[in-house]
Amino acid sequence: MPRCLKTVLPIALISYLLFSPVAAKAMHPLSLIIEKEDGVVLISIPIEPGEFFTIRYIHSVDISPVYEVFYADEKRGIIIKETYFKMFGAGMGHWPGRGRIVEKNGWIFIKDMNIALGEFYLRIGAPSVDHAILIRGEEIYLSRMTPGMRIRLYIKHGKIKNAGSR
Repeated sequence: MPRCLKTVLPIALISYLLFSPVAAKAMHPLSLIIEKEDGVVLISIPIEPGEFFTIRYIHSVDISPVYEVFYADEKRGIIIKETYFKMFGAGMGHWPGRGRIVEKNGWIFIKDMNIALGEFYLRIGAPSVDHAILIRGEEIYLSRMTPGMRIRLYIKHGKIKNAGSR
């Protein structure tokens, strides 16, 4: 093998591995993006495909917690897995044919929904509503950050850098 090929080949191989789409995905995970209504990214959270996150809030009529469990999908975006709460109240319906209802220890679960939302918008409630995102044991208090604002949640490939990055 010619001497220049011995030098160029390893450099080319290393460059390919570092800059190929496969390596780029491994180096730059998916991000859960929380964007303000004006398009400014409020928070960017690195998230793995299949990783779960939960939105929790206090139902304004029942004054009890509601949990909505989602996961990240590389191709379909945000998927709602299940929701659970203490009682059916205003706006707490069940979509027939979407998931199954299970009652356990005083909670009502709608399990196995697996509905691809892609992205969605959420109007953040007042501090008393206590909208929060729960991920990896951490709580991000949206009602303290953007009460009354509409936000957009979506999944994006790669890490997004901004003032609110986690």
